[in-house]
Amino acid sequence: MKEDRGVKSGQEGGYWRPLPLGYLLEEYGLFSKKVALLLVLWLVLFFLSFLSVIYWIPSDWDTLASTSQAISLFLLFYPPLLISNLLLFWLGFEWGFIPAYLSTFMVALAFNMPTQWSILFGIAVVLGMAIFAVVYYSTHFHYTLDSVTHFAFFVGIALVASMASSLGSLIWSHVQGLTIEETLIAWQSWWTGTFLQLVLINAPILFLVGNKIERIKDKYFDVPERPEISLGWVYSAIISVVTVLVIFILSAEQLGTLRIQEALKNTSSSFANEILSASQTFELTAWIAIVILLAAGLGGIRLVEGWNKTLKEQVRVKRSLIAEIHHRVKNNMQLVSGLIELQLQNSENQNVQKELRKSHSRIYSMGKVHEQTYQHEDAADVKMDIYVESIVKQVESNFGEIDGTRFNLACASFKLTISQAVTFGLLLNELLTLICRHEFSHANNNTEITIRVEENEKLVQTKFQGISKPFDIAVADSLDGTLIRKLTKQLNTELHRFQDQEQEVVNLEFTFDKKDSPSYFNSWEPAR
Repeated sequence: MKEDRGVKSGQEGGYWRPLPLGYLLEEYGLFSKKVALLLVLWLVLFFLSFLSVIYWIPSDWDTLASTSQAISLFLLFYPPLLISNLLLFWLGFEWGFIPAYLSTFMVALAFNMPTQWSILFGIAVVLGMAIFAVVYYSTHFHYTLDSVTHFAFFVGIALVASMASSLGSLIWSHVQGLTIEETLIAWQSWWTGTFLQLVLINAPILFLVGNKIERIKDKYFDVPERPEISLGWVYSAIISVVTVLVIFILSAEQLGTLRIQEALKNTSSSFANEILSASQTFELTAWIAIVILLAAGLGGIRLVEGWNKTLKEQVRVKRSLIAEIHHRVKNNMQLVSGLIELQLQNSENQNVQKELRKSHSRIYSMGKVHEQTYQHEDAADVKMDIYVESIVKQVESNFGEIDGTRFNLACASFKLTISQAVTFGLLLNELLTLICRHEFSHANNNTEITIRVEENEKLVQTKFQGISKPFDIAVADSLDGTLIRKLTKQLNTELHRFQDQEQEVVNLEFTFDKKDSPSYFNSWEPAR
């Protein structure tokens, strides 16, 4: 099982894969050692964030608030934001949101900010984390920054996230009663410092240890698979980014206008009018930029919608082609099966009939897989309850009626990939055929064999109960024995034989690991 998770991690390759707290508690329980250890480590980082707030914030914050360089340096090394952003990428949004929000809320209360404004201030500061979560949830970019493209994407989103979190500086300025000049300094320095922290500190850490963290997660936890990207999430990401940029431009334009008006109070009216007239040009430029942003956002939404429609059409065409291929293969196998049946009817040699029946059952078991794949929309998997039932009925028809053996089937409803289904079907066919011949050779008429096929998470277990003694697979005919050994090896399993002393029968069982569907089938699925 750990090996499978390792493979999955390699396939994911640095994508953001949250580990929700609710999922861990439901899957492993609060008292699981690995969950408890993870929670302890998180609480340690949580308290470090609190302690850093106490010892990191300078006592002369009022002087600091009017110094651009001081604010940028403060936010560049601000520990709660640094820790919370790393927790966001490594574990998930709630792991980073809680320490970031409570630390920021504590800062606000420490400087006598009213409770309602403190709540709003905390939410505004962690808006940047929400931008990261929405965007990385809606895309397939790597947060481990293992290429120039992924790093450039991270820098772009970091800039937008910094702009979003800088809205908290406006709340701070309003409550603290700062002048327009001080507000402008605080606002510019706020997003600059946050952006520098993300790019100069967070980014190198994510690059250096991101993949190691993913391997540790896969080693100790069964990380939930990334959900399919929906159009709703993509639209939310586009709208969030555009909204933040629009608010940022409006804030910059408004603060700049107020700063000019404040500076021109003691200036001659004629000169002031000229400057205000010139400032209107900047206002017009800001509104033009907003219109361009809105147009780009709408264009992005239409582009995604058009791309999704194109992808749906490609999926439809590919599935139609695959269904047609499976249909033709199934028809060819039916043709071969029909020829064998004709030969079987014209043959009077019992040994020849026996071999023809075995060949007919093998071809039937393979052909049934292709029949299922073209009859159902899912081209990657085979419904095993229907498939197993058809194989059991076919073997019972070919051998059971002649040898006096009946099968009682109990098969769970689950799916296997096409390759595993074919291998499993052939192995099941060989074992059932062998059991029928065994019962016939020992003159056991009206024998009833119970077949149980069960699925438990990633394991499939098959049991045959009620086989008459003695029964040994090793004494099977040369071709039959070779096929059984090859097929069990392909499934990476072994056959186990148990003696039931009370009923004097033999039970046979084998278990194998399920494989996930090929990744390219998932990539065909368009957003809904």
